Amino acid sequence: REIMCGNSWGLALTPPTILLRDAAEAATIDPIRNDNALAKHFCGGALINERWVLTAGHCAEAFSQNTSVVAGAHSIKHPDEYEQRRTSKRMFIHEKYIGNGQVGPHDIALIEVTEPFEFNKHVTSLRVPTGEAYYPTGHATISGWGSISNSHVPSSPDKLLKAELPILSSEKCFNDYPGTPMDATNICAGEPSGSKAVCSGDSGSPLVQKNSNGEFEVHGVTSWTWMPCGTPGMTGVFVNVMHYLDWINEKMNSE
Repeated sequence: REIMCGNSWGLALTPPTILLRDAAEAATIDPIRNDNALAKHFCGGALINERWVLTAGHCAEAFSQNTSVVAGAHSIKHPDEYEQRRTSKRMFIHEKYIGNGQVGPHDIALIEVTEPFEFNKHVTSLRVPTGEAYYPTGHATISGWGSISNSHVPSSPDKLLKAELPILSSEKCFNDYPGTPMDATNICAGEPSGSKAVCSGDSGSPLVQKNSNGEFEVHGVTSWTWMPCGTPGMTGVFVNVMHYLDWINEKMNSE
């Protein structure tokens, strides 16, 4: 049974999703990634302007000198002329993130690339929401190259996939999973049946909703989930971006 089995979108319709790729066996500390995952692709991210990528803290920890930040990607196995690759100039991992690849709150990071991405119909950015922090409701879209297997052995897709996920209520998110490493800065989303969920390789990928202008806004950063993926009653956990707007602005405006 496949999970995260949304359709593969055309590039123009896909919420802009960044591919983090290593020239070596890179993905060694993704807590929703199995050690047998495909080499090279190890996390996702959200391009929020020409120079800055929003991702998970544990993804940023996995960066090495071989890591590329890829925008405009669609197929992992068959790169095309629409892809743009950059390397990181500097990065910021949230100071309260526990680190060492462990799951927990504040699992968020910013990466500045060495030279700006060139925006076109294949490479665009996501909006960052504004205003007071709140817990989103309804449904949201996740896109990424994470595993589509519900076993401990990952099976990674070639093409970028998406799925519409129901967002659990804040009460259910925080109360139904006692003893788990989350707090009020997290969001829970996924089909309770396990039919649609995040999985290995989706860490850092954006959870988005459309605003009143029809623009995609990144409301969540994929942090962790239970293994095996798609376990009924166990949904994915995301960082609520709205709790980090001041932190994002501070880091992006720092020298």
